[in-house]
Amino acid sequence: MHEVVILGAGLAGMACARTLLRRGCRPLLIAPGHDVANRGETLSFRASPYLESLDWTGLLDAETAIACQGRYSVWGRAALRRDTFHRESGWHIDRQRLEQRMADSLDADGVERLSTEARQLSRSPTRVVVDLANGSSIEAEFVVDCTGRSAVTAGSEAPLRRLDKLVACYGIFDLEDGAEAVPATLVEAVATGWWYMSVMPRDRILLGFFTDSDLLPAGLRKDMHLWAHMASQTSAVSARLASLGIDVATCAQLQFAPASTVTTSKLIDHRIVRAGDAASALDPLGANGLATALWSGIQAAESAMGLLARNDTALRQYERQFLEGIASYLATQSAIYASEHRFPDASFWRQRNGTSPEGI
Repeated sequence: MHEVVILGAGLAGMACARTLLRRGCRPLLIAPGHDVANRGETLSFRASPYLESLDWTGLLDAETAIACQGRYSVWGRAALRRDTFHRESGWHIDRQRLEQRMADSLDADGVERLSTEARQLSRSPTRVVVDLANGSSIEAEFVVDCTGRSAVTAGSEAPLRRLDKLVACYGIFDLEDGAEAVPATLVEAVATGWWYMSVMPRDRILLGFFTDSDLLPAGLRKDMHLWAHMASQTSAVSARLASLGIDVATCAQLQFAPASTVTTSKLIDHRIVRAGDAASALDPLGANGLATALWSGIQAAESAMGLLARNDTALRQYERQFLEGIASYLATQSAIYASEHRFPDASFWRQRNGTSPEGI
């Protein structure tokens, strides 16, 4: 029987595995082949101490990260300004490459890994049995769930609660030779949601649009001209696209991803500890999800080490800090959305300001 089994190999899962290894525990990591989408994400400066504790600071270089020079927004009023909610620095990352380097680091450490998925779990007073997609099963003293928004350990006793219907649609563009983009994030609110534009390593630009799933225009998945028309109706985003010579209609394919805020009722559930998006998946407007994933993976590992020693102090501290952090984040998120008051009759904004009669 394994001491600790980690389900999922994203940032939280790999941070958990790395921490356990450095604490003398050899976990089993269960996840399918590593394949993560690139979404032009920002790694907050708050991640610095976590990367240092994992000895992964050196993974940030020109191939994986660009130092961010701030965030600008058209939000609350028509003028472009430096974002008052996000003044801190960080990195624009190539998440696919960064996570691959983390995975290579774990391979070099000799972490044991099964390239399959967990299907269901059963528990007894002394163990957890994990049934796998390949037909086998694994026994563990403790399980750390880092399976993301799917949260494989969620169920009737620990249901997922979705607070909104936010989705992201995005495309990635190569910059023309000679084009130089300031490494800053641009966010622009519109009546139906908000736009996000960011640089990526290796001379690329990500353009994303966030709205509720029921507000996505019909046919958007296949109509690049509709996508281009939507972008043209913005002010700062369209101006930046033009300055960089980007024709939005040339996007080969739009990508779609869930972006809603989802929480679980239990962070800890009888020999199961949740981390990353499996514990709580947050609206990306706050730009702190990746740092939280690293932190929670580390804390989940420390909790598991304590439990192996029959001490739940670290576990209870992790639970308290995580719940306090979520409450603080949700309050900040609410304040950010409330600061945009130019579209009082728009469904997207009514739902976020508590004035919509529609349920989620």
